[in-house]
Amino acid sequence: MASQSTATTTTLSRLAAKAAENVLSQHSGQVVLEMNIPATIASPGNPDDMLQLLEILIGQSLNEMDNGELSIVAWQGGGLLELEIADSGCSIEERSASFPLAVARLHGEIVRQNCPQGGAAVTVRFPLGAVQTEAA
Repeated sequence: MASQSTATTTTLSRLAAKAAENVLSQHSGQVVLEMNIPATIASPGNPDDMLQLLEILIGQSLNEMDNGELSIVAWQGGGLLELEIADSGCSIEERSASFPLAVARLHGEIVRQNCPQGGAAVTVRFPLGAVQTEAA
């Protein structure tokens, strides 16, 4: 879905907003989106790869629910940047999801887990050495 260059959209928050807009515009259900990504976090690697990864992961979440809640959050600490996409769809055990190749290109690692309140979360961890932080 990454249809246009993201050269001017290099912060992770902007990329996530663009990916959510792209994917949600194609979804027929009602989804409440919550996004909490500090504006100072830059894309971990190529912005086009990051946009593609976000679109795939958001799309996988939306495929598991018609209506519901979608949360996209990111934080840095412990030598990592963590990006989590959580939804109110079905559990991990009920899903069949692929691991996007963009994760490897961005040197990330995916962890999938059930959310305590229901639904599932995908956390992608990027080593901070591969991540740049932009000045506010």
